[in-house]
Amino acid sequence: MKKVFATLFAATMLLAGSQAYAQVVVGAGYLHAIENTKGNDGKAIGNADHMNGFYLGGGYNFHLGEYFGFTPGFYVDMLFQNKQVTDGVNLGGIIVSAAATYHYTEVALNIPLDFNFNIPIGDNADFFAYAGPTIQYGVMARSTLSAAYTVNGIGRSAGDAFNHYGKDGDGKPFNVLLGGGIGIGVGDIQFNVGYDHTLLNISKVDGQTMGRHYIKAGISFCF
Repeated sequence: MKKVFATLFAATMLLAGSQAYAQVVVGAGYLHAIENTKGNDGKAIGNADHMNGFYLGGGYNFHLGEYFGFTPGFYVDMLFQNKQVTDGVNLGGIIVSAAATYHYTEVALNIPLDFNFNIPIGDNADFFAYAGPTIQYGVMARSTLSAAYTVNGIGRSAGDAFNHYGKDGDGKPFNVLLGGGIGIGVGDIQFNVGYDHTLLNISKVDGQTMGRHYIKAGISFCF
């Protein structure tokens, strides 16, 4: 794996120093992540978690020929998740009601290394497809759990915060993704949809394997 990344990095540096035509691409879009957790037996643990967010960044598209290119880039993505549970009970005349709120925030840095292929489909328009690995490093993953409850109308509250990448955390910040996508370019504007899948286990919990699927849709501008 290290040899593959070293080769890709060397190729990027060679292209950057060559006379190959390079085009700056910047973009942003919607990001959805589906997280699955499995045990050693391969069976799912609980239901899949869904997170929504966005990504933004850019890259250099090196044209390797009439239809082919290579685009290394740098992107930042953010994911969020919110859950709320409410309940109430009458305990021998003592009325207790509670509401618990879970909020999760994640920030990650991404270096995609995509190879692309494009075909003209009309005047000033083209169809393109891309695929390749992405090196990902999570810089923050924090969650807060807060609870508010009342006992016979008297309000109380409690809360706790957790760093998932901390010493006692349950997540690994380093990950490698593999995926691709398709899109339509009109002039200097590109519309694309893509998919990525994790190649590494991002859970630190013994006997547990965690992976993700990423679905994204966005818009890019070429300069």
